Amino acid sequence: MKNRFDRNLRVGYGFSIFILLLVGVISYLSLTSLLKSNRAVSHSSQVMQKLERLLSIMKDAETGQRGYLLSGQAKFLEPYQGAYAQAETLNKELSSLTDDNPVQQQNMRAIWRVLRQRLDILQTMIAQKDKGKPITATDLDAGKAAMDALRSAVAKAEKDEQTLLKERTASLEYYTSIAPILIVFALLLAILITVYSFRKVTADIREKERLRVEIEQRDDETQALNEELTAANEEITASNEELTSINEELLAAREELAIANVSLEQRIQERTYALQETEQETHALNEELTAINEEMAATNEELVATNEELLESRQRLQETLDEVRAGEERSAKLAAIVASSDDAIISKDLNGIVTSWNRGAEQIFGYTESEIVGQPVLKLIPEDRHHEEPMILGRLRKGEKIDHYETIRRRQDGQLIDVSLTISPIHDRKGNVIGVSKIARDITEQKRDDQRKNDFIGMASHELKTPLTSLIALIQVLQVKFKGSPDDFVTNALAKAAQQGRKMTGLINGFLNVSRLESGKLVIEKQALDLTNLVREMISDLRMTTTTHTFVFDPLSEVKVLADRDKIGAVISNLLSNAVKYSPKGKLVTITCERKGKEVIVSVKDEGMGIKPQDQAKLFDRYYRVTSEHTKYISGFGVGLYLSAEIIQCHEGRIWVDSEKGVGSTFYFSLPASEV
Repeated sequence: MKNRFDRNLRVGYGFSIFILLLVGVISYLSLTSLLKSNRAVSHSSQVMQKLERLLSIMKDAETGQRGYLLSGQAKFLEPYQGAYAQAETLNKELSSLTDDNPVQQQNMRAIWRVLRQRLDILQTMIAQKDKGKPITATDLDAGKAAMDALRSAVAKAEKDEQTLLKERTASLEYYTSIAPILIVFALLLAILITVYSFRKVTADIREKERLRVEIEQRDDETQALNEELTAANEEITASNEELTSINEELLAAREELAIANVSLEQRIQERTYALQETEQETHALNEELTAINEEMAATNEELVATNEELLESRQRLQETLDEVRAGEERSAKLAAIVASSDDAIISKDLNGIVTSWNRGAEQIFGYTESEIVGQPVLKLIPEDRHHEEPMILGRLRKGEKIDHYETIRRRQDGQLIDVSLTISPIHDRKGNVIGVSKIARDITEQKRDDQRKNDFIGMASHELKTPLTSLIALIQVLQVKFKGSPDDFVTNALAKAAQQGRKMTGLINGFLNVSRLESGKLVIEKQALDLTNLVREMISDLRMTTTTHTFVFDPLSEVKVLADRDKIGAVISNLLSNAVKYSPKGKLVTITCERKGKEVIVSVKDEGMGIKPQDQAKLFDRYYRVTSEHTKYISGFGVGLYLSAEIIQCHEGRIWVDSEKGVGSTFYFSLPASEV
């Protein structure tokens, strides 16, 4: 069982780590490709803008030159004056932007050659105008040809960049469509494997729980046999006392009979002597003999009655002996059970002195019977737990029984072990407590298994929570980016992924709180708060995701308590979500919050399927879920109500349920009221 539990832990944790790494790699590659394609599209747009700017500068320079040639006014040359420097700067920027594209580099060099040629022609014509020389048609044709060549070179560069822009846009659209699908698929795969691993671990825990219950039943049977043995011993003691009394009565009867016989012989002898002396006394003697005969007849009748009583006594004695033999057989069976038990079975008197010690006790504590019998039981108890012994003896003197008391004891070698104690008082015939019977089981390995389980749940929850938070953030970014997208599949997939991410976050937080609770690390930070406002906030949060039920909450006034706001909010949220999950759509969920005396009581009532009485007692146990035809399709792991009960207990409150099958359920919890 232990090896299988460890194997399941390793397999589950290994799969979880593998899926986390896979999700991280997929997310990184998808987002990297998406960002790279986006930068490429922006880069192509920038190149095309600068080409248009370059052509615009040359057009402005040509227009200014023509105005100067026609009018001779220098103000028309203002666009021309900085054209060369601007064109050179833009060409350098374009060359830098396209340095990774050999084709565009050739286009940039061709543009620069044509650009310089056109600027030289412009300069030559302006110089001729300044010197008063005429501008011929040949000069104008050369300028037009250079400008046409520039336009062709720019057009070719723009065409090549347009082709590249289409390719990059197609790549961007491809990665934009595939990235959400890959992330959602990886997230769903991670959730499925995590749920599968948790179910395997939970199944092992349930098997251990079943074995523990079976062992406890055997403990109860052993305890019942001990009590039966004690009763048999008491019956044997009573039979022995009754037999002794009968023997004493029989001895007294025999002594009386012997005395009567001696007296009768003496009287006959005296009368015989007297008969010899006188015949006159013969008649009187005969009469006396007749009386004596009658007396002897009466004595014989008494002897017959005594013999009958003796026969009855012998029959009772035989029955008693049969009962004694049966008791001895039961005692032998019980002694064999005690001797062969792997649990420590110990008895002690009311002063704490050990009076019996079995083989299981030797194996657990290391002391032999000769070493420990007659010694105080405090030898087995660590110094910091000596206060437990007076408390236990005090309860046992009152006739109480202590079941499954978990504590720590010390072995002979000084090692401390975890044990579970079942302690019962031993009574005499009058019902007085004369000793103590104790059954001790070593649960050290069970405690270690529980700790390993809690460590795994805590570690896995921490490891899953960080990447899950990143995934949810990425999904939210994608939802913002694709808001208003015509592709409904992407929008719906992202919404479902975000919803599943929130469910996974709630599940992980629940497991993490259970681990903290069982490790004693769940911190309760109390503060003064209005409980009605907190209930309203929890209802408002649930209404954002639930539209199938109607919530009714109408408090009359504020209700003040001193409590941990987040922890109590989690309790209220869990009760509300359970009411929604376990009741049909369209039903009412009624919430109340009111003060009654020195406590505040909150209730959540649904109109659902109801809970059987045999299930109500186990609802707040860890990992317990009601199994029925209605609940097998409802998700959950049985930690919500357990965690809620522990949180309420930490606040010195109570939690309970009233339910009727087919009518609905009402869950209540109470908290101490605050006057602040």
